[in-house]
Amino acid sequence: MSSYYRNLNRHETYVTTKKQLKKYISQLTNVDFSFGLTRYFEWGSRRSHHPKLKGTVVAVVSFYRDKSLNLSFFPIVSNLYPEAAYEEFNYNILQAIQTWVCQQLEKPDTAMVGVEQLVVEWDGNKHLLHSVTFLH
Repeated sequence: MSSYYRNLNRHETYVTTKKQLKKYISQLTNVDFSFGLTRYFEWGSRRSHHPKLKGTVVAVVSFYRDKSLNLSFFPIVSNLYPEAAYEEFNYNILQAIQTWVCQQLEKPDTAMVGVEQLVVEWDGNKHLLHSVTFLH
């Protein structure tokens, strides 16, 4: 397990903490965490078909064929992300991510055709989860 953590400007926040992640995710598989490795999320050039995002991507979970996992978190301006959203992420969304990861781990190796991603978007009112697959 490796992790990267970028300190934030005082007007920014992340949607969770390392401590919360350890509670839900780290016991599941070979996992890497990154907080702010990049300032914002961009679709890679290999992903020609993907959901249109209107809000801010706050987290991306990537599950690879070798059953390793990468969780990337992106900073969001604090006044755009209320306390209720933070609480929802740390209780409901982390549980949804945990369930999604368990589903990926249960797949037979022959079902893994590429990289599976779960993209978590904050649209200003609620979290939206987008599941995408791309060939690697």
